[in-house]
Amino acid sequence: MSKKAKILLLISGLFTLSIALSNVFVNVFLWKRTQDFIMIGKYNLMHYIFIPLTFIFAGWLSKKKNGIWPLRIGIIFFLFFFIFILLLKDKVTNYIYFLGILFGIASGFYWLSFNVLSFDFTSIHNRDTFNGLYGFTAGISNAIGPLAAAYIIEHNKNTTGYTTVFVISLILFIVLILISLLLKSKHYGETLYFKKIFIQHNNQWKKLRKAKVAWGLRDVVILFLISILIYQSTKSELSLGKLTFFSYIISSVAYITQQKIIKPPKRKLSLYLGASFMFIAVISLIIKIDYWPLVIYVILDALFAPFFIVPMSSATFNLLSESHEENMRIEYIISNEFSLNTGRIISITILLLALSFVENSNILNYFILFIGSSQFISLYFLKKLNIWKH
Repeated sequence: MSKKAKILLLISGLFTLSIALSNVFVNVFLWKRTQDFIMIGKYNLMHYIFIPLTFIFAGWLSKKKNGIWPLRIGIIFFLFFFIFILLLKDKVTNYIYFLGILFGIASGFYWLSFNVLSFDFTSIHNRDTFNGLYGFTAGISNAIGPLAAAYIIEHNKNTTGYTTVFVISLILFIVLILISLLLKSKHYGETLYFKKIFIQHNNQWKKLRKAKVAWGLRDVVILFLISILIYQSTKSELSLGKLTFFSYIISSVAYITQQKIIKPPKRKLSLYLGASFMFIAVISLIIKIDYWPLVIYVILDALFAPFFIVPMSSATFNLLSESHEENMRIEYIISNEFSLNTGRIISITILLLALSFVENSNILNYFILFIGSSQFISLYFLKKLNIWKH
């Protein structure tokens, strides 16, 4: 891989560490103050609405300047997000929508840039390797972050531990801005073509968009839900941190294993394997949401989710490479993000409606079954793509 790809992996690792330190416990922090899944659901809903909207502005900025600018702006918005949490403290629940919007804007800028740069700094020949190494570094960061944060929180009274964790995240974001100065990006045109974002004439891309909507139903929704359920069952940030640590260590090994043993001709097999075991992981949660079923879910999902995620991620960029429309890469990436977040918005809206209007003690079990099987819908469309032949 190029030097720029390696620097991008370093940035992603440090970024993930900073987010891992704080973001798992942002949801727990809110839970401890509200004990309300609906309130936390609304906070997350704001993310998913504003991420794709921000992608459009970030894409326009990338066209006018280059792909590095949104990366830096996203990191600055993350700085503001954690500063506001530090300032608001116990009043944080009064600003739940504002914080959700701010996090969504920060994520939109950062991830547009990361996706564009990932495409620019890799090729069809090394994308699986890049995604595997990205998964590995992200896994290590996600393992270390929550455990370190949990230890700090558990050994400090009141909200002092949370304050310390958020301050560490702030420092890491400042370091990231400095490292980003080492990167330079290609410049493709100055016009953002909205028609290309929303109206796709490429039949293959239409199938991929449908796959991404289905994946979005599961994606990050299940992550924040499982984190809160683990805390709810243990009443301990340290227990959540330890379980998160082990799950991401397993995930890191799985990412490296996947990119070592799954070569291009076996990408379809990897998708089937990942989808099947991700579903098996949620089966125990249908019966009862308790600590040990959650442990089983976390371990199985960590082991096999990479086998689905790596080829799906590579498919997005490989399809773009084969269409020979690299100058439209930003439009395609924004289109992809709208599809992904459409699934997330649908998923969180169903959860909010179910919690508000369905009087059934097992409603969360049924919802987890629903989102825990949505990868099969994604698989249905992914396997129809023509890119698996090489």
